[in-house]
Amino acid sequence: MRPTSDIGYGADVPMRATTVRFADDLWTLLEAEAAGQGISAAQFVRDATIMRLGVLSGRRGDADATLTLQVLAAGALAGRGDARPAASSPAIVRAPARLAAVRHVGLLDTPPEEAFDRLTRLARRLLDAPVALVSLVDEDRQFFKSALGLPEPWATKRETPLTHSVCQHALDSSEPLVIEDARTDPVYCDSLAIPDLGVVAYAGAPLITAGGQALGTLCVIDHRPRRWTDDQIETLRTLAASVLTEIELRAAGGPTV
Repeated sequence: MRPTSDIGYGADVPMRATTVRFADDLWTLLEAEAAGQGISAAQFVRDATIMRLGVLSGRRGDADATLTLQVLAAGALAGRGDARPAASSPAIVRAPARLAAVRHVGLLDTPPEEAFDRLTRLARRLLDAPVALVSLVDEDRQFFKSALGLPEPWATKRETPLTHSVCQHALDSSEPLVIEDARTDPVYCDSLAIPDLGVVAYAGAPLITAGGQALGTLCVIDHRPRRWTDDQIETLRTLAASVLTEIELRAAGGPTV
């Protein structure tokens, strides 16, 4: 058996000593997974505990507990820096053919354009959401060709690391990714998009080229839980098709107006 005593993060947080005991074979698996993420086994146990408690508090409707756990999770992740290991992103994110397609369209790090901003304005209005984005998911970041309603500093940067990306999870399906409350979803509840970008409800339609490569999304975000209607998701699909047309025009050297 191996004791664990370094569960805490930072001197400003009061700690309670504890000992966690596992069989050696389980410790071997745990330590290997933790090492792959660049953290200690104790940190891995703590993060897993936070996630499990978050799911349980969400099921109970205990908002205070859920928010407390979010703050703890955000603090732990912030201590590791912005870069999260590749394993935390879907494999499709770093697929060479997909990345080549993203770079081929020539939109990364380009200034805003009215043709794209017009469509995000429509998405924001028609889906009654405070935030609308056209995202392009690169190898280690998401770049916003259009961004309406983002808080600072992200509105000025027009990009985030993948630690803050929900859009990356929309790339491996032709269907929109729809989330009613990311805070209580076991897949997304540890995303830094929740505390830093205010992502609670999310709907994102993937931008898939004729060659089958997913470039990013047209997405809308709300800062409160909500149930997206079928009509709203269909509207998002239609607008995403228009965004893709603009991207293809831009890649072909045609005018965007």
